[in-house]
Amino acid sequence: MTWLWVLLALIALALVIWWIAGSNENEELANNEIVGAEPVAVAPVDPVAPASPNAGEGAFTIASILETPATYIGRDDFQADVAVPEVPTDRGFWVEHEGRRMFAIIIDAPREVPKDINAGQQLRVRNGMVRDATFLSDLPGKALDADTRRIANEQDAFLVVDEDDIEIMSRP
Repeated sequence: MTWLWVLLALIALALVIWWIAGSNENEELANNEIVGAEPVAVAPVDPVAPASPNAGEGAFTIASILETPATYIGRDDFQADVAVPEVPTDRGFWVEHEGRRMFAIIIDAPREVPKDINAGQQLRVRNGMVRDATFLSDLPGKALDADTRRIANEQDAFLVVDEDDIEIMSRP
């Protein structure tokens, strides 16, 4: 049985040496003291400035949606900073970007304090869903009022946005 204790002691010693050697490598990585490696300059990032909402691959605008609505219906990744020129109903409002207007419907999800969207505000919209009138029966939340439903039915495409994906940037 002595040979078992000797074997366990050797294994323990090997693990301690391996652990110590690993610690030294981590310190060298942290201090950029790796032989032959040169420090790499990294551009500073402003943590306060958000990424441009329309930047990136696959970005699209209200103008592009209005030009070819069928191309965008079903997409769930509309992002833009928009103006609110008019709010005709409690759940429906017009958004405007670069001179083009589109109707938007807010998903009426239960919230302690609902979003209060008013004309003249600037909004940041994320994860906007481009839909057509066939989606109205599947719209989550409370049923739409007659005016909101009528306006949506008159559009080739409209935006559907969850309250959590709307940030009020400025008030009138």
